[in-house]
Amino acid sequence: MKKRLLFMLAGACTVLALSGCGKKAAEEPLESAIEESPVVEAVESEENANKEEAIEEEPVEGIVKLTVGENEYTDAVYEFAAATEEMQEGEFAYYLVDFDGNGMNEAFVLRGHLDETDDSRWFSKNVWFVNEELKVDQIFGWYSPNVTYYLEEEFKNVGGEKCFFLDGYDVFDETPFCYMYRVKDGVLVDVTEDFAAEKEPFVSKYTEEELGKMTPQQLFDAFCAGEIQAEFKDIDGNTGCFDTREWGWSLDDMNDYQKVLDPMDVDNDGEPEYIIDTIYGIMCLDCKDGKVVAFAEGTDTTTVCRYITYDNATWIVYQDTLHEGRCIYQLYKFNGNLEITDSMNLYWYEDDAGNRTYFYNDEEIAEDKYNEISKKIFGE
Repeated sequence: MKKRLLFMLAGACTVLALSGCGKKAAEEPLESAIEESPVVEAVESEENANKEEAIEEEPVEGIVKLTVGENEYTDAVYEFAAATEEMQEGEFAYYLVDFDGNGMNEAFVLRGHLDETDDSRWFSKNVWFVNEELKVDQIFGWYSPNVTYYLEEEFKNVGGEKCFFLDGYDVFDETPFCYMYRVKDGVLVDVTEDFAAEKEPFVSKYTEEELGKMTPQQLFDAFCAGEIQAEFKDIDGNTGCFDTREWGWSLDDMNDYQKVLDPMDVDNDGEPEYIIDTIYGIMCLDCKDGKVVAFAEGTDTTTVCRYITYDNATWIVYQDTLHEGRCIYQLYKFNGNLEITDSMNLYWYEDDAGNRTYFYNDEEIAEDKYNEISKKIFGE
């Protein structure tokens, strides 16, 4: 079940090899807003005006501005990424920070280009973290080429520790996101989830007695309004509760994407369930007996959720069809008690030579048979 970090993009995103190493670009400052950054300063060598020395100035807390150019941190990334062929064409840019306040910087390094339609953002498929010893870790390698980061990011104390907030936006999905990082024991740690967990405990607006008298529509409306929590039980048996206090419900004002769809009977009990469209497909909720229960939901790009009608029943489909080298469908049929009564799978994998192996219910089958079954189930 998806963690309820509604200011973070789930997942997600699978790190994939990105093409094009390219030649390191020469330094070309951005607009004056970046040139005037109090955070970093390029120092020209009098002996060699064409060669930039390492950035020396220590960054301060507050707003850290992105600087375009090359230094020892980008050199380390170039050697690291070029060896793995994960570097796109473009220019290097970086945010400098000092997590432990010892005067030695760490850096978040990007490679890409300025957004021509919004000069407050910088396109980059990749983000690397470089520590004081110039050790490189790739923290993002997006599948989408449309991910941007803001030229001004925040670096401040949270709970007595310095934290860097990496905010961005997926132009293709129109989805903003924010990650929060600390350095612990010399290692970069993603503490986005820890930060989200610090919000105020949930208090229901209604008593159990009041909830028991509500209609399914009233329960669903109260959940969407953030007035009550929903329970969840995923296909692996994990359970918990979540609420919608920080959900966004429009494309123009959101930290995550949610939209209410028409109800549909997806558990085959003759009564419609409530459906919410999310960035990873649908979420299915059963609202009755004073409770809202989510029993199916996409969690990331490897488990996008939808439903289909097949063999006179509705099936929940989890699919991974957005990645190279594989195509996976896992199908489940539910009953009115939200129990799985039947399941099946259909998938293929591709080897390094591009040869595919096909499976139905985990048994290898021929390609023609795979296509026949796929057309029968999905009508495609």
